[in-house]
Amino acid sequence: MRTKTPRYVLLVPDGAADLYREDGRSPLALAHTPYTDFLAREGVSGRMRTFYPDLPRESMVAQLGMLGWDPRIYYPHGRSSCELLALQHVYLGDDDLAFRANLVRMEGRTLASYSASCISSADARPLVERVDQILHSEFPEIELYPNSDFRNTLVIRGARVDPRRLVCSEPHEHQGREFEVASLIAGTDPASHALAARINAWLARAAALLEGEAANALFPWSASRAFRLPPFAMVSGFPGRVGIVGFMDFLLGIAHAGEIDFFRLGNGRPDTDFQSKGAKVVELLAAGYDLVVCHVNAPDEASHLGDLKLKIQCLEAFDRDVVGPVVEYFRSRPDELGGVMVAPDHYTNHVLEGQRALAHSLDPAPFCLWNGVDRDGVTAFDEDAVLAGRYGATPVSHLDLLGLLGVERTAAWISNRHRKGDGDVDGAF
Repeated sequence: MRTKTPRYVLLVPDGAADLYREDGRSPLALAHTPYTDFLAREGVSGRMRTFYPDLPRESMVAQLGMLGWDPRIYYPHGRSSCELLALQHVYLGDDDLAFRANLVRMEGRTLASYSASCISSADARPLVERVDQILHSEFPEIELYPNSDFRNTLVIRGARVDPRRLVCSEPHEHQGREFEVASLIAGTDPASHALAARINAWLARAAALLEGEAANALFPWSASRAFRLPPFAMVSGFPGRVGIVGFMDFLLGIAHAGEIDFFRLGNGRPDTDFQSKGAKVVELLAAGYDLVVCHVNAPDEASHLGDLKLKIQCLEAFDRDVVGPVVEYFRSRPDELGGVMVAPDHYTNHVLEGQRALAHSLDPAPFCLWNGVDRDGVTAFDEDAVLAGRYGATPVSHLDLLGLLGVERTAAWISNRHRKGDGDVDGAF
């Protein structure tokens, strides 16, 4: 009999699932992951749909739904306006637009690195601030803000353009291809065409200012309007304390908009501090948090770098330093176990030697869930093993994740949903 309030943990190794196979085995299968295999062996497994054919195949779409917000309603066309919320002092008006603006390295016309070789925040910030300060008088409506590492946000005040009218290539999908920095953005109607020309002129001036630097250009993409969400408690019906452990700006933006506590640790690179993230999850559980989400971007970044060995190292570190402490916590406190789920948010199309292809696949991602009650006979966690799991044959939706995890809704929420009878209209799963 349970004597304590159940606690729940969602662990998200970004991009851990992979289409690549070496001798028939994926990076997940090649990695030594005893703790995640324990979750699969002692629990249930399956596949989860996190992407949609008509929405971008990116982590923000996947994780909005995993947290209960239907991305078909709340995704703001791109992640940039959400990342802007991570700064917590810059906001968009209804007529403004935001772009993610990667610091990149160009070699002639070729995009040599979508991340300027994973430039650090310490090295990136002075470059971003110099460009913004020098170009502000010439382009007063354009603002550039540093986020983290190569990630920055470009804000256009008074744009008055539907972001869907702008054509922007995603740099991480086009490394190795040729581009003209002065024409990176295109418009599809007169208003968007004029705006694109203005931004392209700014980009050409920025590239001139960055000439000779390790990051010698800015590459904007993911145009979006202001990002707003109803509170997590409203869409989930969950009354408990909720915390997210992570680093990525888009996730901090989601937490900020959805009124969830956020604990920023590590970085977005493969050299992130796995141990501090795992320790923080356990600390929050011990402090009385009822649901803790931990996101680690490292596996996805290793995939984008085309480094199979590094990706396997990231998966093993995630298992040892994040999954391990959580498993041991509940092993010593079985009466607190509500559910622990490991759920990569999407597949990646891992390509060796830095050759890029469409990085994120529509394939349903694998997941496993340990709740101390349900078992299905799966003995290891990887993309192929979970096909034999309870949810392997028929994938579930990421909008059902919290329900599968066991997160309980309040009676008032259930009553209100029953009266409204409007299904998923407000983004609840």
